[in-house]
Amino acid sequence: MLSVIIPTHNQAECLNLTLTSLAGQSAGPDRFEVIVVDDASVQDVRAVVRRHEDELCLRYVRQASNKGRAAARNLGAAQSQSDLLLLMDADSYAAPDLIERHLRPAGGAGPEVVYGRRIEPSWGTFARLRQSLPPEDDLLPMEGDHRDLPRPDGDAGGAEGGRGFDVYRRSAWMFGFTHNLSLPRDLYRRVGGFDESFVRWGYEDTDFTYRIYRHFGRDSSRFRYDPQAVCYHMPHFRDWATEWENTKPVLPYLVDKYRHYDVEFFTHPSDNHRRVARTLPFYEDCREFVRDHPSRVDAERVRKAVGLPEAASSLWIGFDVSATIASDRTTTIDHAAAHSPGNPHLFGVRTPYPDGSFDHVVHLDLWRMLTPIDLSALIMDSLRIAGAALLVQSKGLRRDHGEGIGLIDDLDYFLSMVGPRYDAAICYEDTEMAVVRLARHKDGGR
Repeated sequence: MLSVIIPTHNQAECLNLTLTSLAGQSAGPDRFEVIVVDDASVQDVRAVVRRHEDELCLRYVRQASNKGRAAARNLGAAQSQSDLLLLMDADSYAAPDLIERHLRPAGGAGPEVVYGRRIEPSWGTFARLRQSLPPEDDLLPMEGDHRDLPRPDGDAGGAEGGRGFDVYRRSAWMFGFTHNLSLPRDLYRRVGGFDESFVRWGYEDTDFTYRIYRHFGRDSSRFRYDPQAVCYHMPHFRDWATEWENTKPVLPYLVDKYRHYDVEFFTHPSDNHRRVARTLPFYEDCREFVRDHPSRVDAERVRKAVGLPEAASSLWIGFDVSATIASDRTTTIDHAAAHSPGNPHLFGVRTPYPDGSFDHVVHLDLWRMLTPIDLSALIMDSLRIAGAALLVQSKGLRRDHGEGIGLIDDLDYFLSMVGPRYDAAICYEDTEMAVVRLARHKDGGR
């Protein structure tokens, strides 16, 4: 048996269509229950639920105040009676076999978390839904799920046999949307459900799936994308500009909560998730290349060469920095030491430190692997939290570009790239290393 959890705040007509689609499932009503959690709606959601009580095993619960979708889902999960949960939204029109696709034996082999496909219907497709589902070939290009990828024959990856979600195996958590997602109820409980500090729209599902990913030791094989488990995301009014603006504070919250580069590279809004998903595996591979390279210049050698003032406060990011740079005036992000709340594993693209926390940020080689987009973000964040950034290049540490993401070697080009915006110069150089110093222009920028 399966429990469908549907939070709603208003959206009465969408909810009516969602419940209609669930009443038409190929799985009988004895195989699933539906729990509608009314998040203090003004519209009469209870009346909508009453229309479907004779055709569904249906329960209605209401929160007295508007607490957000995270709290509503937790309430619904607490009310559930099944070992398997399907998380849906009130604007999810289910294909007739959706429940069948998500049902699976308790304790059976296979991924714990299943993502279903989300179609964004045009008005024409939406009008057809109430009669029958439109064939896959009739869908317009903009209606597909952005998790679909081209198959080798060039068609959309929605059908069985397509490449689908496999490209994202290293970052599957990033693509979990609770519009259409199932998991064991016990796993929901073990990861603590949804973080109820998310009270506005956005990212509460990302936080949830990331905690599942961490729970399994950062193992993406625990997730599966099933493009045949289809929901249609019903049209409704969206003030995207306001919604995205309201979610901006969430990313710093996530970085501070987890302090790991998985989340550090997560983008806002979500348009570039595929770019991040494709880039992270190369960053991880290159990170290990830097860790094990015999020509990597150590932090103590850098400290003596650049001669930072004793009174200066600094943040050091690299390998083996915590033991050699330890002092009351230094903070370290040591990728050679175990990840912990006190030792983040961040690259410096987005850090949890307040503005102006340090006099200097010192980056040892890891900065060299970043794409221009991410390197630009690292520079801007470094000069947000510090007055100057020192970027260290170990000259003997090189990687052939054919092996994956290469490392910056051409400092002249790099200086020409950043020079128009920042004071940029090589402040130290010898046969083993070069150090670039970046600071804001004294006139406030150009």
